[in-house]
Amino acid sequence: MIYSAVESGSAGWDAYYGWGRVNAGNAYELLKQGCEFAGGPYSDPLHDLALGGKDQVPSPPTPAPTPAPPCPSAQERFEVQIITDNYPGETTWTLTDKCDASIGEMMSGGPYSTSSTPYSDMSACANDGQYEFKINDSFGDGVCCAYGQGSYEVKFGTEVKASGGEFGSSETKIFGTCGPTTPPPSPSPTTPPPSPSPTTPP
Repeated sequence: MIYSAVESGSAGWDAYYGWGRVNAGNAYELLKQGCEFAGGPYSDPLHDLALGGKDQVPSPPTPAPTPAPPCPSAQERFEVQIITDNYPGETTWTLTDKCDASIGEMMSGGPYSTSSTPYSDMSACANDGQYEFKINDSFGDGVCCAYGQGSYEVKFGTEVKASGGEFGSSETKIFGTCGPTTPPPSPSPTTPPPSPSPTTPP
């Protein structure tokens, strides 16, 4: 308020007008620049001209994200890590379960908003099987290396299943197997008909 007030009397503070009359418009424009501009250059956090609340009361640290609970035995989580190139809005991807048609596409990502930035997505717990990872670039130059040093990596648990960055419009990686299929039961053996008894000559 002090830095946006209108003088009403002698310059500076006086006993009758104080620092002047409040000008709400000036105060609003000043606050839009941030509290450090509105509060002035004084560093003492309790000074009457100290920096605004932004600097007087530090923000609490951001808590660490809660780790995902462990998966049941024989299951793991997929983690897809993308580092964007200079044109992040061109990149999209999908991860598809090739063994269970009822699941189909289980993860997807992009387009992204920030260049040269790592992004990470984690799946729900999944069975080991066959999966297809497909990454697309709408311009057709991949995520490396003409316009940035982007890359991708797909992990199942701690094992890297697919990685890369240099491709054209798209790249597809298929990994894993659906496991052995149960063979049909063997037919029961047939009992041959009994041989006719020999006839006795007359």
